[in-house]
Amino acid sequence: MSTDSPSTHHPPADVLYSSTSLLMTKANDLFVEILESAVEPFGLRSKDFIVLTAIDALGPQSQQDLARTHGIDRTTMVSVVDGLERLGLVQRARNPDDRRKYAIGLTPKGQTLVRHNLSPAILEALDTFLSPFTPDERALFTSLLWRLVHARDTTP
Repeated sequence: MSTDSPSTHHPPADVLYSSTSLLMTKANDLFVEILESAVEPFGLRSKDFIVLTAIDALGPQSQQDLARTHGIDRTTMVSVVDGLERLGLVQRARNPDDRRKYAIGLTPKGQTLVRHNLSPAILEALDTFLSPFTPDERALFTSLLWRLVHARDTTP
């Protein structure tokens, strides 16, 4: 008979890592589901939202840069940009630094949608996603995510 109580027993590292991976995947799936619901009334998908907000934040960019920066494969990115262009939200313009490339920029309609319509919907979606957390836990969660993504030692 084991003398370990449930509070002192720790799962083996491989189980812990597997659980962490599963939980991160499930959390991402939940967030994407909530995000999809938030942008659907605007005729958009989550990848559309990612591209629109990236362009709004950083200015016109090439499809290749958008794909690479946001982990969207190139074929999917072409489809996303084509769809956003059909909706009148983005436009392709020749890149002044390299005339062989196009820069994808927001149209005035795209700017209005991102800045005035989508922002409140996304804040509500984020509030829904983070609803189990207290305000202090939300701040800590965001801080930890930031560190996970941005504070990496890139030396081998």
